[in-house]
Amino acid sequence: MIKNRLIPTLALAGATSLAAMLTPVAAKAITYTVNRSWSQSGNNASLVGTVDVPIGSYTIDSTGTPNPFTNVNLTLIVNGTPFTLDAADTSNISGTGQFLVNATSSTLTFNTNASGFSAATVRFLNSGNPFGNRQYEIGTFLDSSTFQLANLEGSIASPGFTRVVASVSLPVTFGTAQTAQQVPEPASLFGLGVLGTLGVGSTLKSKLKPSKSAEKETTKVG
Repeated sequence: MIKNRLIPTLALAGATSLAAMLTPVAAKAITYTVNRSWSQSGNNASLVGTVDVPIGSYTIDSTGTPNPFTNVNLTLIVNGTPFTLDAADTSNISGTGQFLVNATSSTLTFNTNASGFSAATVRFLNSGNPFGNRQYEIGTFLDSSTFQLANLEGSIASPGFTRVVASVSLPVTFGTAQTAQQVPEPASLFGLGVLGTLGVGSTLKSKLKPSKSAEKETTKVG
């Protein structure tokens, strides 16, 4: 009777451990600190703040998807004047162009895959004034006068739609993680499952021993 009661318990423990190993860990967005600066023709610009992106590699195509930026909290400063940027626009990709985002537990890296007349950029802007004069853009641009591709970062800001543009080397580390988050390895989950199974096995063994002794005593009395 004892054995019959414990076998379902052992099976349940094994199933629970297996479920723990097979259940995927939900992706959590990492907050990356951004601190960039550039200048052009006496104009100075900088971009500081944070962006949140879940760990993973993302290829953004001409459909503008996926947009991995779950939160944007940036300040664009042009010639001493600050502008708030709180949204990411991933729709500025043409043809076969691709904008590549690689988010790890330590860094956020941008790169592009562009050729011919296909550009690939990501723009950070103010959601309350998306077409206004407060934007930052980075990636591979198509020069409309030379029809040549160029890797640039730049901003447009008031007064007078001041443009500050500079070359950028791709791939570029756009941000660094504020805190590195570790995800449990499958091996460690397996170890926990084995320990759980062994624990139930020990219980089964210890509870079965008295039953054998009881059988011997019954035999002697008879």
